Amino acid sequence: MSEPQQQRSRDSFAKVRAAVLALLHERGTGQFSLAEVSGRAGVSIGSIYGRVSSKAELLRVIQAQEFDRLDLDTAERVAAAGIGARDFETATAAIVAAYGGILRENRDLLSPFFAMGVDDAEILARGRRSGDAGQAVFVRAVLAAAAAHGVTLSSDDAVWAFEVFYSLCVRYLGLGVTSTATPDDAYRWSELLERLTRTVSLTLSAP
Repeated sequence: MSEPQQQRSRDSFAKVRAAVLALLHERGTGQFSLAEVSGRAGVSIGSIYGRVSSKAELLRVIQAQEFDRLDLDTAERVAAAGIGARDFETATAAIVAAYGGILRENRDLLSPFFAMGVDDAEILARGRRSGDAGQAVFVRAVLAAAAAHGVTLSSDDAVWAFEVFYSLCVRYLGLGVTSTATPDDAYRWSELLERLTRTVSLTLSAP
């Protein structure tokens, strides 16, 4: 979808985007109609159809915009997290906290798209691109921290550490499948980060 040229059109679509994000937050799914988006945004359905052909396309456009933002945020925050740490373990903890924090902060955005990806190949593919980009950022950050502190670490071990970390985060946050979410009062987020850090550290140090 091309970027609107007129400011009025840009403002109108910004309202549509805000309405979609609010509905995703409230419903936790993509189960809402374009009529609801129209009413929430104060923009006619005709105007929405002037930009996209369907609700599915609208959701894909919103996902692309939001995931682009998340990819940039992840690249900046995770890459910088371990720099200047006193040792490798502290650097690892900072990297885990940075990435985990991004997932938690954006849970209400990520979870609906995880679920929609089951039936929408384009949404699934876009999500996987962000997942792959995030893994690459995490792995580079961990490898850089290992090099800075004289720790021998292979790329394969760093990738596996990410897989363990990411899987545990996804389960705790219930991304895409709310029934698997760990209740917020089961243990504090800070405790989860401590457990994740220990798990990642053990994975990285395994022979």
